[in-house]
Amino acid sequence: MTTVSGPARTSWRGVLALAAAVVVAASAMGFFRAFTMPGMDSMDAMGPPGSTADRRLHGMALADMPEMFVAGAALLLALGAALVLGRTRQGAVPAVPAVLPPQTVRGRRTIAVVATAALTIDISKTSTLGFVIPGLRTEYGIDASTASLLAVSGLSGTALGALLCSRLAERIGRRACYLLATLGFTATSMCGTMPDFGGNVVMCFLMGIAVGGLAPMLITVLSDLFPGPGRGAAVTGLSILATAIGYLVASGSALWLEPVFGWRVLWLIGAPTGLLLAAAAAVIPNQRSTRAPAAAEDNWLARNTLTTRLQWVFAFSIGLTTFGLTTWVPTLSRVGGLPLTTANALLTGSAVAMVLCAGLLVLGYRRFGPIGVTVRLAVCVTILLLALAVSGWAVTAPWLSAAVLTVALLGVNTMAAVFLPVAADVADDGLRGRVAGSVSFFNRLGGLAGPLVLSLLVRSVSEVLVSVALLAMLCGSVAAYTSRRQRVLRKAAAVRTAA
Repeated sequence: MTTVSGPARTSWRGVLALAAAVVVAASAMGFFRAFTMPGMDSMDAMGPPGSTADRRLHGMALADMPEMFVAGAALLLALGAALVLGRTRQGAVPAVPAVLPPQTVRGRRTIAVVATAALTIDISKTSTLGFVIPGLRTEYGIDASTASLLAVSGLSGTALGALLCSRLAERIGRRACYLLATLGFTATSMCGTMPDFGGNVVMCFLMGIAVGGLAPMLITVLSDLFPGPGRGAAVTGLSILATAIGYLVASGSALWLEPVFGWRVLWLIGAPTGLLLAAAAAVIPNQRSTRAPAAAEDNWLARNTLTTRLQWVFAFSIGLTTFGLTTWVPTLSRVGGLPLTTANALLTGSAVAMVLCAGLLVLGYRRFGPIGVTVRLAVCVTILLLALAVSGWAVTAPWLSAAVLTVALLGVNTMAAVFLPVAADVADDGLRGRVAGSVSFFNRLGGLAGPLVLSLLVRSVSEVLVSVALLAMLCGSVAAYTSRRQRVLRKAAAVRTAA
């Protein structure tokens, strides 16, 4: 393999640093220009100067956004430089000991905090889709089926990003891959100034590619930080916390910022958060640690219970349910006539409740395992949604309907936070990144199908609720089958040992 010499390597590092700086500067310029554009066009001028309505953001002509094209070109240059530097990577980086020495414990905590924060922002970007769609439909005058193309493009991008990022991280290292991903969704946050719906669809796809690979990579990083039997519970707890706070960021932004600046601000706030995460790229390690030795019987049981194909099915079914419900909950919560602010406040309350329940959910994970927790959550979600559909409360009792939807959202988001840490936990060290990437890919495929299917039913609230309830039952059924398979394998192992 051709390698890059020392001086050339230094030069390419300089190119990477310069390109990253240009992306940062261009994204920051685009962010501030979006809030300082003089005047309002006739469609957006909804109030007198100085009023709240006067502060609503609006689209810009592409010719007025040169910084967007500069950021895109610089990002491609950064990718090229990272690929050239990646040619010098001779195999895997040497592993660090499974038990870290005392002086590195603080560094491990720092990595965990940064990785969890990045995972939080990654989740918030996907959750934002549901809050953007109602305002976007109103501004562009499009129906639900057309608006669902935004979710389809974004989730298609995340599916592609999940596959590409796991391969790219092996080529250029996790740190460089993390940097490119955070710079990518920082630059694409300028989709908040796109003048038409088609531009939003394209930019949402590009943003999806950037953020899609972060979740599996960050879960892999967190899994490497916690060797030993407590790995699953620790990573799952952080994943649940990141999922809860991520949805809280999305719903809170919709609650406090959307009434003032309009739906476009929900995309634009990705710029400052992305820049903060990009600045922390130096903390993300390139190396992986070895997992603490486990009993051979435990390894055999884990790998044969959760086979790769079964994990794909599990991830796909959870994606169907979570993304299907999450994308349309903001719309469904307003069916009964609840004001925008009230509906968003209830959804924000759901996110706060999930944050507060994170500790209880981790205890449930330890007590029942990931499969037991998923089955119980699926049953609760199914009962709640079927009761809401049969009773007709979705239209006649909007407050109660919104409350039930928020509880259901709490359940499905928790299910979404469980599957990827489990996949990373049972994977071999050398394959953990690829396994997490492939499982995340199938989850995104399920998420892609969820909003698409529900968009065909969104005119009938009861049909949407029944559909999501059936999807939750599907998740519970897959989890129950996995549990049954585990019991059968455990009995087989006992017989084999006795013989």
